[in-house]
Amino acid sequence: MYSNQDLIELVDILRAEDTETEWLEFKSNYLSNQDIGEYISALSNGAALRGRPFGYLIFGVDDTTHEVTGTAFDYRKQKQGNEDLENWLNRLTEPKIGLAVYNVQYAAGKRLVMFEIPAAFNQPTAFAGKESVRIGSYRQDLRRYPETEKQLWYALNRVSYEQTTSSEQNLHFKEMTLIARSRGLDFSEEKFATLRMLDGNGKFNNLALLLSDENPHIVKFAVYKNKRMDFSVKKEFSGSWIAMLDQVLEYVNLYNDTSARVIGNSATRTEVQSYPDPSLREIVVNAFAHFDASFPSDVKIEFYPDRVEIASPGALYRTTMKEVLSGRQSFRNPNLVYVLNKFNYIENYATGLKKTLTAYAPYVVSPKYESTEHFFVVTLPNVKWTGEEADAAASEMSDKHDGVNVGENDGVTLSPTQKKVLEHLRENGALSAAELANAIGKTQRTVERALAELKAKGFLARVGSDKTGYWNVLK
Repeated sequence: MYSNQDLIELVDILRAEDTETEWLEFKSNYLSNQDIGEYISALSNGAALRGRPFGYLIFGVDDTTHEVTGTAFDYRKQKQGNEDLENWLNRLTEPKIGLAVYNVQYAAGKRLVMFEIPAAFNQPTAFAGKESVRIGSYRQDLRRYPETEKQLWYALNRVSYEQTTSSEQNLHFKEMTLIARSRGLDFSEEKFATLRMLDGNGKFNNLALLLSDENPHIVKFAVYKNKRMDFSVKKEFSGSWIAMLDQVLEYVNLYNDTSARVIGNSATRTEVQSYPDPSLREIVVNAFAHFDASFPSDVKIEFYPDRVEIASPGALYRTTMKEVLSGRQSFRNPNLVYVLNKFNYIENYATGLKKTLTAYAPYVVSPKYESTEHFFVVTLPNVKWTGEEADAAASEMSDKHDGVNVGENDGVTLSPTQKKVLEHLRENGALSAAELANAIGKTQRTVERALAELKAKGFLARVGSDKTGYWNVLK
């Protein structure tokens, strides 16, 4: 779910739009319930026309100046007859698109209400049987504008890679189901259509393939000890795309060293990460969300002593670097972005690169963004790799990755998953990998990797066979 700060940032990005568009509407205060319903239809259809995953209707912002004025409108108290407004709107919207409504406390005495409206998918969105669209500054009946209706149907029928029917239909979703359960989400078969995993004939599309256990794409991960590029760590992650994102985020966090230092003119020492929060996470998630799955290459994450490079297949999509850095959105995979948003991995707006620049603002080094013909590459410099600290940092990285870094577990650094696995084995004795996965809310693949690494680090020993044996905790 969004935090209130996330919502404020989203509102500010939307306010920065030059004008209201087919997918965005500001209102100072009140609309009738019927008008709200018709705007939902119009903005959903407008978002589909412009290739965006969501449209927005925001109360409490002046539609001319975009000044935040606040609103007295409270959708939670609004009724249509004896029915709550939100239920009534969802009931009369066809097809069911999964409308979300948020209260935003923008500032003291300035509350906003934001309707987040998923783009139309497969067919135009209608409210109470009427399909609407914004023409200029006005909401209109879609059928009165046959050329716009034709463009909308073209957009809905334009099949991207993620919407193309998967060549593999025998798909399984054990990893996605486990992740959904750990996050309190419903990932039953009834949700496949809502999550846009099916084509018009009810078959799995390539988005479903990407999310499945059978996903053919991998992520390559490497840590180099030195400038000679001698490997300290070399891994390949596979499985469901979202399960891989979980695993990769754990690993990049593990290799983001933290130590105390003085920043700028400050008189005090501050805990500093090699890659200031949230830069590393934002760039990794960005690579997962916007990669070109149709291009024959992989996402690559490489840690060097002085930097990390994250490269994903696919150049900037229908936009420029200037627009991206200003917060404008461009979506190669709008349906994947939609799923990642629903699973609370990302906000659905393009703040990742801006947040990264802000994180690096106190330092003398800055991120580097490069869009080539086939790749988007981000280089994040290690902020501790400057001046006299370079040699010490090199030694620290080499020692850590050789497994002798001073930490809280007898000199060995453990990832959060490894710590959870060890804790559950200490408390519960013999548990299978499947039981551990269910207990800590991770995939079995992730747990099996953690067990193997704990064994290599001397924390566990396997007693008996793989099928009937158990793990013995050594320390």
